[in-house]
Amino acid sequence: MFPLFLAVALLPIHATILGVAPQHTIVASTRGATLQLAPGTYRFSVPKGTIVRSGIGIDGLLDRSTDPWSLREAVPARAFVAGLPARGKVITVDLGSYLPNVTLVDAAGHPFNLSTAFRGKTLLLSFIYTRCPPGDLCPLTSAKFARLQQQIDPKRLHLLEISIDPAYDSPAVLKNYGIRFGAIPSRWTLATGTGSTIQHILNRFVISSIEDTTGHYVHNDELFIVGPNGRVAFIARSAAWVAGGALAEARSIDGETSNPFELFKLSLVASIVSACGGSEYAGIVILDITLISLMALAVIWVLWRLARRLIRSR
Repeated sequence: MFPLFLAVALLPIHATILGVAPQHTIVASTRGATLQLAPGTYRFSVPKGTIVRSGIGIDGLLDRSTDPWSLREAVPARAFVAGLPARGKVITVDLGSYLPNVTLVDAAGHPFNLSTAFRGKTLLLSFIYTRCPPGDLCPLTSAKFARLQQQIDPKRLHLLEISIDPAYDSPAVLKNYGIRFGAIPSRWTLATGTGSTIQHILNRFVISSIEDTTGHYVHNDELFIVGPNGRVAFIARSAAWVAGGALAEARSIDGETSNPFELFKLSLVASIVSACGGSEYAGIVILDITLISLMALAVIWVLWRLARRLIRSR
């Protein structure tokens, strides 16, 4: 893990070792990192005890403030491959679970530990990737976060979006994405990590990331609300959650007074979407029809009561 005073910017990368050199250094080729590191062959130092040999892949957090550049938290790893989560290999995150003990990097390149960085605050956590087409679920989720960040107390609540596309979403890419949505770092963190770290997180949170065409992922959209104690307290199993309802739920978990109608809507949307087999569109349509029907029944009931009173008064 990293000390709190570490101010250098780190860059998650994957490389293939071409040769092992003296003094714990390696020569490795890498595809680089979007906007931040050109593809090529480089010499890196690695921590003592790191398993290194020619031909294997390695993940690490690149520190370019040293000479030679160093790979922190370097581990043997395959290149990230999108796909279905390997649920049988990990203990999955569910209600009551603590967040995984992994290192992520924010849009400024600063590392943080997911399990402890937000302790003492209620955290709203979701998953996105920056190449998601306009109008699709990721931009819609980020638009909700943009509204939420204007309404939260940053001393008590925080927002976090983790990229499911570590091969492309470098810290610089996330920074540009955050600028598009007006993300305020003190309220809203955009994060990425090495391919092996992101793969572990996707497995733990049971998030699918199937790449159907180059740069386009089919993935499930869920919202996790984590209490100040670091335990998951609420999960919305689709992207159909509403910002007002999520904020009410987060405030309730944080011990604040919440709007009961917004809590009811959030729970109702989640239940209807689940009953519709995960279809958000069908769930929202059914919810609208249900609410309109209930309002119509209420009006009919009131009119019926008034009519009875008028008949009795004659």
